[in-house]
Amino acid sequence: MIPPECTDSKEIRFKRIRRIKRWMRPLPRRSNVHKYPVLKWFSSTAYKRSYLWSFKGSAIKPALFWGMIVSFSPLVGLQMLIAFFIALAMRANLPVIVALQWISNPFTMGPIYFADYKIGCTILNLVGYKIERNPILSSDYDWAHFKFKDLLDLLDTFPPMFLGGSVLGIFFGVVSVFLYKMLAKSYQSPQINSKS
Repeated sequence: MIPPECTDSKEIRFKRIRRIKRWMRPLPRRSNVHKYPVLKWFSSTAYKRSYLWSFKGSAIKPALFWGMIVSFSPLVGLQMLIAFFIALAMRANLPVIVALQWISNPFTMGPIYFADYKIGCTILNLVGYKIERNPILSSDYDWAHFKFKDLLDLLDTFPPMFLGGSVLGIFFGVVSVFLYKMLAKSYQSPQINSKS
């Protein structure tokens, strides 16, 4: 006869698995990677590499770390492609690293890129490299005289944005890996105690 606590723990485990599957429904899976706009070009490569679909800690930790770095960098339109190649190179979980790219979406892009720029300018000023603020980014800019060629002047914002995005990405990457380790340890400790 099976003890009732074993059936309860199995039911809790299956509920957790069903909940995770529901959350992961929109993410790429091994069976549907060919349906994604950029990833479909590499679907045969992705299908053959099992580590891209592994949910072991060795695949989740690099996905969290590198996914945060890419999501905070100003690489709009290229993030999925870069995340895919990083997942291949670092043997990281593809669904997790792709899901993290949704951090920078049309609603959060402005604040993230502004923070990237401000942090990058601050760091460059601290090391002695003086960054002049772009006139388009000032609050008193006269938008009545704006011309499309003025957008080219924004190219000087990319070095500080990349630096600030790297700093933010590394910070949140380290924090997310640390939280993952803590949650994994707290999840495993009740199971160990219940077996003894």
